Amino acid sequence: MASENAVLSQREIDALLNADVAEIDAHSVVAMPPPSRKDAGRRVKLYDFRHPEKLSKEQLRGLQIIQQGVAGAMAANFSARLRAPVEARLSALERGIYEEYVTQIGANSIVIIIDMSPLQGYAVTAFGLDVAFGIIDRLLGGKGKRNARVLNRDLTDIEIALIRHIGMDIARSLVEPWTRVVDLTPDVSELALGPQVMHAIPPSEFVITAWYEVRFAEQTGGISLCFPLTILEQILPKLTGQSIFDNRPNRGMTEDAKVQDDQLLPVSVLARTMLGSARVDAVDLARLSPGDVIVLDSLAADPLRVLVGNCEKFAGFPGTRGRKLALQVSGRVDDDGWVKTFEDAEDE
Repeated sequence: MASENAVLSQREIDALLNADVAEIDAHSVVAMPPPSRKDAGRRVKLYDFRHPEKLSKEQLRGLQIIQQGVAGAMAANFSARLRAPVEARLSALERGIYEEYVTQIGANSIVIIIDMSPLQGYAVTAFGLDVAFGIIDRLLGGKGKRNARVLNRDLTDIEIALIRHIGMDIARSLVEPWTRVVDLTPDVSELALGPQVMHAIPPSEFVITAWYEVRFAEQTGGISLCFPLTILEQILPKLTGQSIFDNRPNRGMTEDAKVQDDQLLPVSVLARTMLGSARVDAVDLARLSPGDVIVLDSLAADPLRVLVGNCEKFAGFPGTRGRKLALQVSGRVDDDGWVKTFEDAEDE
């Protein structure tokens, strides 16, 4: 075997230059051994140009913590909206491009564009028609169960208005968790059925997609939130673990600050008052005529009880305001049925 350090002699070099290659004696030429590869055992990492590593593991972990908070806020907002218990959890956080995300959600999905002000850019949220019609059924007085017979039709104007409110609930769910990195004022910019709003994000844009599992009315549905890199680049320095925990929301808030006005929806509550009660025999009741008097069991000076639903909550005195009957509330009714004025309640 030729030595690794062997070289061609001058005679052999002249023979290669002057002679025909076909006539060269193979044994007269010393073959150079192939160069040894010092990195033969080195591990080669493949690079995916369609799914580049734009975020570090620490930044992805910070974003995952934020999106887990979004799941809790989403469950609270949906529960208030639907008047029913709703559960939501973050099932996955995926990297990819927007074109692949549009393919995953399919054509039969509600797509909502969310303006991420003050950040420059838009986020996209989407959910299937089964989730949409289940929510609509619940909002219109039903039990919220899906109906396969209504999935193959367009949404009416009323249904679109209801779904826009759901989109606002999803947008508001971003506010508190994202306060760790930025104070958002998100708003619903556009709503459409299917990929009619693809122009919001370029198809080749790198995106992070959060997939949520939502349960209500004995059914499970999926909701996704897609964030393009153009938005995430504006908050990347704050997505580290230390920054996330340094900027976490203050839990020592007052009771008044815990309930935000924008999370409380207008609710119609039946409030009624009774002047008194009386026991009248059926025979006497059948013989009543105009001018007869029924004696009640309460005095004119006694405060009237105000019933909220079927529970006595307040007490007050009747009167008029303009041409309408009115009641001036003067106190509360405690658990034992006693009336206490507001001043006495404050002293206790």
